[in-house]
Amino acid sequence: MIIVFIMFKLLTRSASVAALLLMGGCALLSSRCPLEETECLRRTYSRAPQYWPRPVIDEGVRWRELAPISTPQAADSPKVRLGKMLFHETRLSADNSIACRHCHLPAYGFAEPKKVSSGVGGRLGRRNSISLLHLSEPQHFFFWDGRARTLEQQVLMPISDPVEMDLSLSKVVPRLAESGYAPYFQTAFGRDIDLQGVADALAAYLRTLRPQPTRFDRFLLGEADALNDSELRGLHLFRTKARCLNCHSGPMMTDGLMHNLNQALPGRPAQDLGQYAHSGRLEDWGKFKTPSLRNLSRSKPWFHHGLFVNLRGIVAIYNNGMQFGIPANAPPEAYENRLDPLIKPLGLSPSERQDLTAFLEVL
Repeated sequence: MIIVFIMFKLLTRSASVAALLLMGGCALLSSRCPLEETECLRRTYSRAPQYWPRPVIDEGVRWRELAPISTPQAADSPKVRLGKMLFHETRLSADNSIACRHCHLPAYGFAEPKKVSSGVGGRLGRRNSISLLHLSEPQHFFFWDGRARTLEQQVLMPISDPVEMDLSLSKVVPRLAESGYAPYFQTAFGRDIDLQGVADALAAYLRTLRPQPTRFDRFLLGEADALNDSELRGLHLFRTKARCLNCHSGPMMTDGLMHNLNQALPGRPAQDLGQYAHSGRLEDWGKFKTPSLRNLSRSKPWFHHGLFVNLRGIVAIYNNGMQFGIPANAPPEAYENRLDPLIKPLGLSPSERQDLTAFLEVL
């Protein structure tokens, strides 16, 4: 009887294991449905992101999966409140007319709807205002050309820039003292006004900035029908055939690094050599920082030169592999191909380009 009982237990356990394996196999087979079918795509992307299809990522690229926006920590500390006050303070400009907020508007993704920014006296800069919405994440480069290496260094540079706020840094502390800022610095830092405190407070405030949540965030949080069919196909293309995740990954959709996209426009009126202009290294020729794609539809015009106002056009030039002719009057260095190897022709069909554009417009 004991032998019969043991055999019965082994048989029933084997049957249970077989059933589990069969169920797992069926689940695996069902997850391998044809992704070119929208119904299959929606079922696949209704899972948590860790179960999404493997993205197209080049060897050596450090990337993170797309994710919802996080909540800022210590968003209402005395230091952050002081930083917000300084961000809106026009006394930090030579003629009391310009503050940080004039070029970084919340309604436009903390960028501005102009091709290039203007400073004191209406002086025009050379570049479009980059969005500030990604600064909560660790960064290696700041400004479009990466000339600052810390946020605390970066926030002081527009104040003294003659085209932007044109105020000598030696005048910042006296101006703020005259304006009654001393108690705020005591509360935030326990000391008198100084430039380091100005930098630390501004940086603390900027790190609390977050994009406005969109339908894409609702989708990431589990609302499977938050994206329509075209936008969903665009998300899949973004992660796969369009290769976007190589540079635009993580919650803020940027790697924060410097890349050459053939947008230096050598020999043209908008020529801008990017990182090379301040480093002098040929390997930095035409490199600019990857911007965040969060709140993308709010932050146009796009690129450092502000020349693009149509996302369909941007998708088209990426699809073409960023191939452009070089004018005869371009500098000799422009004739050597320095396009980032991550940029390649994509071969997207017209309908795929439309779907990718639809997804980008949701961000």
